[in-house]
Amino acid sequence: MATSKGRCVTCGKEKAILKCEGCLETFCYNHVMDHRQELSKQLDGVEVIRDTIRQTLTQQTAEPKKHALIEQIDEWERESINKIRQTAEEAREMLVKHTVKYNTDIEVKLNKLTNHLRESRQVNDFFETDLHRWKQALAKLNEELTKPSNITIKHHPTPLIEKISVDILCKTLFIALLRIVVE
Repeated sequence: MATSKGRCVTCGKEKAILKCEGCLETFCYNHVMDHRQELSKQLDGVEVIRDTIRQTLTQQTAEPKKHALIEQIDEWERESINKIRQTAEEAREMLVKHTVKYNTDIEVKLNKLTNHLRESRQVNDFFETDLHRWKQALAKLNEELTKPSNITIKHHPTPLIEKISVDILCKTLFIALLRIVVE
């Protein structure tokens, strides 16, 4: 601090004063200590912030998977899984609803074929061509039962969930920020 005569910024009196080179304000001898105490309190606040950062750094070093950004990725994962589960459940419900009706139709056709087979056996009136035709009908019913021709599972080109990625800026920016803090 430089000494000269002037007006104290705190009390406004004109007397011997000191000029603070940091804030460029002038203080009398009575108030220069108050100013220094205020600066000391502000330094205490800066040290508290530094201690908090040190504690966070220590925690992240000890448990890197508990980083706040990792938590964001975990949240994205949970939300994405929930969307997938919900979509899968909706698709299952639609399929079950449709297959109940569809299976009823297949059962009606199978019952008709069963009755026709019984009747042919009772009267002993069937040939190789009949057996071949019945086998084809049964194969078709089985195919429709296991792979219905009117139901398909489609995969849409639009993604159900948004892809997540991590973009990392170059170290030069971090080093520049570090120089600002240190200098």
